[in-house]
Amino acid sequence: MTKATERQLAGWNREAIEAALQLAKVSTENAEKLARLQLETMRSLLEASFKNAQALAEIKDPQQFAERRARMLEQSVEQMVDYSRKVYDLASATQCEFGKLMETRFASFNRDIGHLVDSASRTAPAGSEPALAAIRQALAASNAVVETLTRTARQFAHVTDANIKSAASAAKGGGKKRA
Repeated sequence: MTKATERQLAGWNREAIEAALQLAKVSTENAEKLARLQLETMRSLLEASFKNAQALAEIKDPQQFAERRARMLEQSVEQMVDYSRKVYDLASATQCEFGKLMETRFASFNRDIGHLVDSASRTAPAGSEPALAAIRQALAASNAVVETLTRTARQFAHVTDANIKSAASAAKGGGKKRA
């Protein structure tokens, strides 16, 4: 193994470690955000429960009780939809960050492999051109597949996002109609 190859392998290892550390950092940061969201939601739900319990204790006639119960149900639906939307937004942002990191890593890897193939082609023995051309073609095909998968994943995420927002809107609207 040449010194240049050893340096290149060491560089790839360094990049892989850096990518893993970045993924771990993103995971940790978003886990903290989720935990914070859960605590805030729990605090909000407890406060609303106490207020509702106090309001129910002061009700004297059945009509007021039914009206208050309907408002409580509507508020609960709105809170659940809001929480679900926030969790979804956080998960989507995390997925987007992961995707960007992986795309960057894949592009860097492909660039390095391309340089390696170019270097090999300069020092390769006569008659190895077809093999190097096949390697280049395989790299181009794998890049095309990754680009197609990435584009499809983005389209899927966009459609899913639109569907979830539509469902959240319908759930909020449905809760208000019942009240």
